[in-house]
Amino acid sequence: MNHLIILKKCTYTFGLLGIAYLVYSCAAISPPGGGPEDEIPPALISAEPEAGSLHFEGGMVTLIFSEYIDEKSLKNAVKIAPQLETPAEIKYSDDEIILNFPPDLLSNQTYVITISRNLKDERGVALEQSIQVAYSTGSVIDEGKISGRIYGEDSYAAHLWKLEKGFEDSVFFREPLYVSEADDEGNFNFKYLAPGEYVLMGVERSAAGAALVPQRMAYGVSPQKTYHLEENQELKDIPMRVQLEVQPLKMTHAEWEGKQWGWVYFNRELDNITFEGLIITDAEQNLHKPDYYRDEEDQKRFLLISPDTLSSGKAELNLNNVLLNNDDLLKEGKINVRIPAKKDTSHIKRTKPENTVTVRREKNGGPIVPIVFSKPIVSVTDSAFFMVADTDTVSVKVDWLNPLEIAFLPPGEWKEKTEYKLMVFADALTPIEGKSLKDSISFVRIKSGKKLGYGGLTGTVQKVGIFPLLELQAMKKEPEIFHSSVNSDQQFRFNNIPEGPYRLMIIDDRDRNGKYSYGSAYPFQTGEWFYIHPDTFDVRANWDIDMGSIRIGE
Repeated sequence: MNHLIILKKCTYTFGLLGIAYLVYSCAAISPPGGGPEDEIPPALISAEPEAGSLHFEGGMVTLIFSEYIDEKSLKNAVKIAPQLETPAEIKYSDDEIILNFPPDLLSNQTYVITISRNLKDERGVALEQSIQVAYSTGSVIDEGKISGRIYGEDSYAAHLWKLEKGFEDSVFFREPLYVSEADDEGNFNFKYLAPGEYVLMGVERSAAGAALVPQRMAYGVSPQKTYHLEENQELKDIPMRVQLEVQPLKMTHAEWEGKQWGWVYFNRELDNITFEGLIITDAEQNLHKPDYYRDEEDQKRFLLISPDTLSSGKAELNLNNVLLNNDDLLKEGKINVRIPAKKDTSHIKRTKPENTVTVRREKNGGPIVPIVFSKPIVSVTDSAFFMVADTDTVSVKVDWLNPLEIAFLPPGEWKEKTEYKLMVFADALTPIEGKSLKDSISFVRIKSGKKLGYGGLTGTVQKVGIFPLLELQAMKKEPEIFHSSVNSDQQFRFNNIPEGPYRLMIIDDRDRNGKYSYGSAYPFQTGEWFYIHPDTFDVRANWDIDMGSIRIGE
């Protein structure tokens, strides 16, 4: 009897445990692991009230998305234009964004809700493009549109202002009335716009919605000063390019590597310049006048070599002026630098190239192969460099670009399908400090492949009212750029172009400077109109490709 009672109790207990396990299992359901990661952007499914509703009186607006939204991403993702006197309350609920509009709205006004690409789903995937939803407090909703594309390699946004009292360039330094974050291709789109005059600007995406600060933000102005929009009109295909304004030249910092040499850095690249009054005052107040050389690898910095040894400790570098074609670029620059206490006793190294280099002979016999050392070379004997090619060994003289870098070309020119070996003898090189190369002979191996072919590209441009300048850009890591004007028959021609794929841009070269001009916000100057051909073109060796007539819509 007792055994039966115990058995029943055990059965009851295990039954309860089984039920508890099943309940726990159901509660703990999770998506299966593995498989491709979800990269589908969230999308707006519907809005309540329906987008485009009329006689809107305020109150709740619910935007429903295809996925759960990351609540943290909601911050700074929602903008309402025109700005409300009483801000709308914004809430989050799983896959919904809920906005509570105040009742004190303007009469006969279209209000546009913009959801930016800051909004992400729970997996961190952002919207594909900013979203706009509109409501009207009157009997009609504005249907004007402005769209275009911002070209470049980064992410961008477009800013739009509606003018009430005519154009003033100060408008760019106020927060925009409307913001459209471009998609990954740079396309932007403004909808639900009222008739009137508008001003447009492209900016880097990190500056979306902010007033312009030219010193810190990359931006681009549009080809027209203003855009007049009629009722329900659509203006499209407006092109813009974005860049950071050229800043006043300044020294950013300096690094002293040894007792006699170091680097000075600037905020932009420099070429064909002259330093005036370059002096280093060391810790013992000794004055040193260093020689200077531009670094061909990083053209924002210059190598400085002092004829004398500097005292260790804090030193001051002074530069009275930087001249470019007699124009003053910099006046009275000053930077502190620290001279190392220990003398450099290390071996010099070859920093570039590390491995075998492959080249293709160009029409001018090049390209040059840069060979860069880790420290300046102050003395070289005639037997420092030998070259081996086709079993022949010859002594060669090299072209020193600066005390750190050689521009190497074999005698004559590169031969097709030939292997070269440049031998560098350590005992023939004397570095400014420390020891020469660790290996008595250092080798640079260079393979010369099939010579580069050249071709041509011709065509005509059919667009009135512009001064066409054609720009052909090679599609490679360090692109070459070629330009061509048009003749009286609107025909352009590119000759002797290295083979490979290219992108073609047509520029309205209004200032006739032979390149694209970005314009400026202050003083205001429109950017030049341009058109980028949607197709790429393969230039083939010994071929002239006729593109025919390129017709561009007005």
